[in-house]
This record gives sequence, structure tokens and C-alpha cells, in this order.
Amino acid sequence: MTPFAVLAAPPVQQAGFEADYEASGFVAPAGMPSPALYFGGQGAAVQQVGFFGNAPIGSRVGVCDGTCDGNCGMQGCGPYPGDGMYGDPGYGDCGGCGMQGCGSCGGLTHWRHLCLFCRGSGCELCQSIGRGHLLGCLASLLPYGEAGICAQRWYDFSADVMFLGHNQRSTSQVLTTQGVQGTPVLFADDADDDDLTAGMRFSTAFIFGPGGNIEMTYLGNNEWGDTATVSSGNPDLFSFISGFGAPPQNGFDDTDRSLSQSINTFSTFHSAEINYRRRTVGQFCRFQGSWLAGLRYLRFDSDFGYSTVGETDNTGAPPIPRFFNYRNEIDNKLFGPQSGFDVWWNVVPGVNVGFGAKGAWMDNNIDRRTRFAGNSLGPLATEGSAEVNDGLNRGTFMSEFELTLLYRLSHSWTVKTQYYLLNVDDIGFGFDLSGPSNLGATPPSLTSDSIRTQSLTIQGISLGAEYIW
Repeated sequence: MTPFAVLAAPPVQQAGFEADYEASGFVAPAGMPSPALYFGGQGAAVQQVGFFGNAPIGSRVGVCDGTCDGNCGMQGCGPYPGDGMYGDPGYGDCGGCGMQGCGSCGGLTHWRHLCLFCRGSGCELCQSIGRGHLLGCLASLLPYGEAGICAQRWYDFSADVMFLGHNQRSTSQVLTTQGVQGTPVLFADDADDDDLTAGMRFSTAFIFGPGGNIEMTYLGNNEWGDTATVSSGNPDLFSFISGFGAPPQNGFDDTDRSLSQSINTFSTFHSAEINYRRRTVGQFCRFQGSWLAGLRYLRFDSDFGYSTVGETDNTGAPPIPRFFNYRNEIDNKLFGPQSGFDVWWNVVPGVNVGFGAKGAWMDNNIDRRTRFAGNSLGPLATEGSAEVNDGLNRGTFMSEFELTLLYRLSHSWTVKTQYYLLNVDDIGFGFDLSGPSNLGATPPSLTSDSIRTQSLTIQGISLGAEYIW
């Protein structure tokens, strides 16, 4: 007798039945699977909104296909009970495969479940987190170390922005008082031009024999300047040129009894050099250095101006305000041989700290031009002007120091920052009032006194980059 086969009754279905999910009150969010997928493709029953949290585990589809190495967990890669419509960011939908994603979830990471932009679809924002793109960007900022700790210091071309200031060499001498030998109101250092200003430095190097190279460097184009003015409602401003109004009594017609007096300063700096440099690398490559010898040219120009404006001069035709303009221009042109060295510490491959120094014995050719103009400097106290040109040669010494940090970004590019200091003795400055004399005569006679010199210090910081072909 043939036993009866025990057959399981299939779910009761209505012929031609099509589930009307919208009419049932269920609305699936964009990107979510339809309820039919959770029941083997059978739309046997309309599920309400809460069906996602009640689906039995065994009914889930999309079990691991082997690409997850068996780590998807709980037999499947779909949402878990109680996970809500976004699934479990830790294990649901291939989350157990790790942050890198797997084949069953299309290579998408589980971070997409937390993304407010794509709602689980997987956009560039959420996928960049799990796959290490952000960390990869940070890793690209690490120093380039493939050249190794023994990479010799070298560049083909270097460019820097130099933020430099120089010491203010004018004194606190009183230039103007209010009243005859009265209250000081204008000082020589009121026009302070020692702020940091931007300049540039360009350098290029050419290989010249084993371990040697020729370097050419330009540094400068920094400009400093400032002005200061004092004014009064009455003609009671007196100048240092007349001893502030005594003697002669009430001063000179041009420089005293003024309504306003002002000063201005302006200076520029340039440097050019050509050197032969010889490099060497120390034992274990941690330290290396070089020495150099070459020629150096420096140019420092310093100008100082002083002017006054007074009441109308009734003797003129037509009448004009009484005025006086004084300008002293001094150019320092230095040239001579120099030598120097540098030492570099290779902290790690791609990061270097260096110290360099140079010294030069130079001849300073100083040129001075002093100009005057006023309403009574001409014959018979008429408007006129005068000019005196003189100069001198002076031997002097220059010293230069650099402290540099290098950070290599790639084979070709390196960024750097530096502290820079330069000092030169026996420099002429525009605020050298030894030129004007005998201005009380009519017409005034001008004599040229010796030019007074002082030391010049230029210092600041730089930001730049180096390039290797």
C-alpha cells in the first residue's frame, strides 16, 4: 500500500489578486524594498506600516554569497528585526563585512544607513568615510620620504615671500615746537618706517662638478615708508633749523611761524649674489652641510623729508603761502666677496632643519643728495631752491643668518619657512641733518659736512617653496 504523501497546504490566495499597498496605508520610502520581497515574491497579504519590524529572520533574502567571508551575521545581509527602516549600521545589510563593504551589498559601506542625504542609497559623502578617503587625504600631507634619510640637500629653483623690517635709525630728536622754544609736538621718530613689509627672494642652482653647484640669488624689493604731520590753528609752530625761533627772534620766514609741519621717510633694500657651493653628507646621513664662496652686492636707499607751510606771504606777487621743503636722499651701494656655510639636520625623511651663515667684507659707496626749496631762498628773499651732492667710501662688514624648516611634499615640491637676519655696519641714513647749514643768510649758503653712518639690521620671516626637476 502506497503511503499517502503529506503535503503542506499553500497559503490561501485570491485569484488575480494584486496588492494595493497605497490603499492599505503602507507607503514605502524611496529606495526601500517592496513587501513582496520579504515573502518570497508572493503578495499574499497586505502588510501594514509596522511589518518591517515583524518579519521573521528566516524569511529574509540576500544571504551571504561568500564575499563576506561568513561575517555578515545571522544568516543574511538584509535588515534585522527591530532595526527600523534604515537597518542596523553595525551589522545590517553587510555591515558585518566591515567598513569596506562586500559583494552582497554592492560594495557599499554601512555608513550609508546614517547618511541624511542619500537615506541608505550610498552617496559620495557617506562612502568616503568608510573607505578611508578622508584618511587618505590626510595621509597625502605626510612628508615625502621615498628619497630616504640620505637624500642630499638640493633644489633647482626656489621662491619666497620675505616679510622684513629694519631698525629705525632716526632719533627722538625734537623737530617742531608749539611756540618759541615751546612744547615739543613733532619728533624725528614719529615717522616710524620699521614695520614688516613684503618682498621677494628668487634663487636657482646649477650642478657644477661632483657635489658642487653654482647658485644665483636675488633678495629684496622691500619698501618702507611713513609720514607724520602736526597742525595748528595759529602760526605758532617753530622749526629745529632756527633753534625753535631764537635766534633769530621768531625764527626764519620759511621754516617758522608755520600752520603745519610734517616729515616723511622712505627706504628700499636689494641684494644680489652668485656663489659656488660644495655639499657633503655626514656619517649615517642624519647631518649634512656645505660651504660656499662668491660675490655679493647690496643696495640700501634711505630718504628723509621735512616740510613746513605758513601764512600767506604778502610780499609775493601773487601772494603764496610761506613754505619750506627739505629732502635728504642717501644711497648705499655695497659690493665685495663673501663666504659662508650651512648645516642641516634630517629629522625624518622629508623634514629638514637648517642653519646658515654668511659674512662679507664690502666697500660701501655712499651718495648723498640734499635739496632745499622755499619761498625766500632765492636772491632778495624770493622763491628759490638749492641742491648739494656729496658722498664718501667706507669699508664695512656684512653678516647674514638663516634658520630654515623644510617640509617635502613630493619628489618635486618642498615648502619652507625661515627666520632671516642681516646686519651691515657703516650705513648712511636719510635722517642725517648734517647737510643744511647757514640757512639764516640771504641767500642761504650750503655746506657739506661729513656723512654720519650707523649700523643697519634687517630681519623677518619668509614663506616659500622649492622645486626639483
